[in-house]
Amino acid sequence: MSIFQIGATLFALFMMYVVSIHKNKSKLSLIEMSFWYSMWGLFVIIALFPDLLTGITQRLSFQRVFDLLLVLALMVLTVLVVLSYFMQKENQKKLEEFVRKQAIDERKKAN
Repeated sequence: MSIFQIGATLFALFMMYVVSIHKNKSKLSLIEMSFWYSMWGLFVIIALFPDLLTGITQRLSFQRVFDLLLVLALMVLTVLVVLSYFMQKENQKKLEEFVRKQAIDERKKAN
């Protein structure tokens, strides 16, 4: 077992702990908690047994499993950044509407 595999496994276990903390604070539903536990469990399996992805790597013409995982990680990060951007824009619009409504209500009360 390499130092990377040990580090990746410890990281995944730590993230499972973080998920359990947020579940205990009622910030995550049972479905969300199950999803995150599944994702981190899959992460541990891939970290400990990277040879499981060798067939997929060869079929997609990647030289190494690491290359495949890197491309997949960048794709996931790109999706998360784009979704986060859209949610931020939506929240900004809602906040502007709320502040505008509050200002109009305050102006009506002052008159």
